[in-house]
Amino acid sequence: MLKKLKILLPVVFFAIFGALFYLDFVPGIDNFVHDNIMARSRPVAENIIIVGVDERSLNEIGTWPWPRLFMAEAIERLTEMGAAVIGVNVLYDTYGAVPEYDEQLVQAAQATDRLVLGGMGILSPHQADPDFLTIEYYVMPFDELANAANTGFLNIAPDNDGVLRRSLNNLRFGDIIVNSFPFEVYRIYRQTVGQPYNYNIPLDSDGQFPINFSADPDSYTSLSLWGVINEEYPASIFRNAIVLIGPYAQGIGDGNFPTPLNRSVATFGIEIYANIIQNLLEDEFKQDAPLFFNLGVMSILCLLAIFIIRQLKPVLSLTITILLTMTTLLAAWFMYGQMFWIISVGYSILFLLLCYLSNLVLGLMIAQGEKQHIQGLFGRFVAPEVVKQIVDSGAQLELGGAIRDVTLVFVDIRGFTAFSEANPPEIVVEMVNRYLELTSRSIQENNGTIDKYIGDATMAIFNAPNDVPDHALCAVKAAWGMKLGSVALREEILKDYGVDLQFGVGINSGPAVIGNMGSDFRMDYTAIGDTVNTAARLESASKGGQIIISDATYQRVKDYVDVVDLGQISVKNKALGIQIYSVEGVRS
Repeated sequence: MLKKLKILLPVVFFAIFGALFYLDFVPGIDNFVHDNIMARSRPVAENIIIVGVDERSLNEIGTWPWPRLFMAEAIERLTEMGAAVIGVNVLYDTYGAVPEYDEQLVQAAQATDRLVLGGMGILSPHQADPDFLTIEYYVMPFDELANAANTGFLNIAPDNDGVLRRSLNNLRFGDIIVNSFPFEVYRIYRQTVGQPYNYNIPLDSDGQFPINFSADPDSYTSLSLWGVINEEYPASIFRNAIVLIGPYAQGIGDGNFPTPLNRSVATFGIEIYANIIQNLLEDEFKQDAPLFFNLGVMSILCLLAIFIIRQLKPVLSLTITILLTMTTLLAAWFMYGQMFWIISVGYSILFLLLCYLSNLVLGLMIAQGEKQHIQGLFGRFVAPEVVKQIVDSGAQLELGGAIRDVTLVFVDIRGFTAFSEANPPEIVVEMVNRYLELTSRSIQENNGTIDKYIGDATMAIFNAPNDVPDHALCAVKAAWGMKLGSVALREEILKDYGVDLQFGVGINSGPAVIGNMGSDFRMDYTAIGDTVNTAARLESASKGGQIIISDATYQRVKDYVDVVDLGQISVKNKALGIQIYSVEGVRS
């Protein structure tokens, strides 16, 4: 079940992340990747100049807001010095306290067709398209001023984390389309210098486009408004330039937000507009990659997770996951810089990470389950240290087998049939358990594997499933340990039950098929083949207290045992006889 889950999990994650991406449920992931990897500063446009309501101007003129004659004078000076367009990031929606100053501001606006003032829209979802914002109520400059100047809305909409990444370019106000403040500045500038402007800007479903920010705060050329009024700067600085006037000191104005290039410091609104205008001038707009492209990337990663990551060991799987992550980021970086596509790599990277972690956890659970299965299968039949070796080796217990060189031991109790017929079951079981405890202990102490108990008989394998050097000698030592241990047990049985019971042992070495045999729901680890059958035949031929080994086993242990040559015996299904020996001692 867990192995099937390893295959299904990437598919499940793909479905989940595809839905999250479609619903834009976790935008913070992509925003983090965009801000820290994709967004990069570049040279600012030299023809964009900020005339700031800065600390110097505040010290000279006084607390903001100022009497409007100062803004009128600044507009007049910039018009005289040949500015291509003048954008004022201030909302003059009501009349001032001094009517003469309002009139002076209107006259300055009437003297040029290159002035753009700010408006402010009260936004609401469009009735026909709830995803598209419209202006429910538009706050304009007071009437005379609005009629004398161009106007664009100052609305900007940061993301939920407070960082500004997109610009509203135009909004619907009743039956008309209203342009943003930066677009109006861009439009007037293009008209002034005699160049066409592009109105077909690729926008998202909210009427926005991603801002390709140019630089950190304080990167654009900035001059003091007080210095402009007092004619401190040469006219050549402003000739054919885009001049933006607005708050440029802490504590005044609004519309200040962090940007992807600097999330820790709020950028002044006038600088944000400068970035947007440069973006419009460059006429190269970032766009969100199509849905099918982002889903295609995750589909490829899903297939890789299924066919590569899940089949590798944790360290190699982690390496592949890191390489895939780096490749995805590199591809996204290339697409961002060369094709101006913003790929949703945040979801893909999180998808890869969860695939790796889930495969790691499931792999550990599968390994633990297999360890428990191995311990359950072998724990009662081999020594604990042997079980540990099998578990540590990572052996897979599946149906199937392999040919191994092994030694087989068969042990049977002579006289057991008569004893079982003459005694009640509880006595028979108690006696058998005492003998099987002796055989089991001897086998485990010599690194053998108890294959099965067949009534009063025991079958053991040496050199499987773990490697046992000199397995033939270990098998003989185990049999000899049974013979020595049975002396005291034989006397106890004779005293308690009046019957003489002894072991008969047959040992043979050679190739056999070793593995798990049975069905998916019931399997046993065992050995089959001629070597096994011969060992069983030798046990049948042995007498009580006798250990018979084949010549195949003898040739491997002859330097360590004392034997009596018993000649050859005939074995069923074999044309030739088998040379056998009786073990009479094991040399220390």
